[in-house]
Amino acid sequence: MNKGFTLIELLVAITIGMLVVGFGSVSLNNFYENQKVDVVKQELMSNLRLARSYAITNQFPPESSADTDRVGVLIDEDGLMTVGTQTTGNTGNDTTVKYIFFSKDVTPKGVGVTFYGPGGTKIIRFSVTDGRSIGGTASIIINGVNTTKNIKIDESGLIYEK
Repeated sequence: MNKGFTLIELLVAITIGMLVVGFGSVSLNNFYENQKVDVVKQELMSNLRLARSYAITNQFPPESSADTDRVGVLIDEDGLMTVGTQTTGNTGNDTTVKYIFFSKDVTPKGVGVTFYGPGGTKIIRFSVTDGRSIGGTASIIINGVNTTKNIKIDESGLIYEK
């Protein structure tokens, strides 16, 4: 009596093992992609809350002028986020900030950020009097390979995931 495996049994076991490893690696890659998108979302929300906090507490750089009445947040097509002060004259599609608090790239490779400011602008402005969003609501869409996350800034200045 032989106590071993036949060639067919070994091939079936190896095939099942390869399928399990293959599906596991695909799931792991999807998990890592979802994590990248989630990290970008958390970082953007944190930086937006920090910008709003600068506005509410009137924490401006010493060199900023007396006519500063808002904090502007720009996010360009390459994922560069710039937060700085704006003066009363900055309105509409004017996407300039005068004194920059910070500027940083918030998107790793493979993640895209699309920013829709109030009225189609490319900037969100927070009022220094109450932290409200000047001009209306804004939306940020974060796209990964298989995942999309949305951040919304409403007129009251509330920042949340949609």
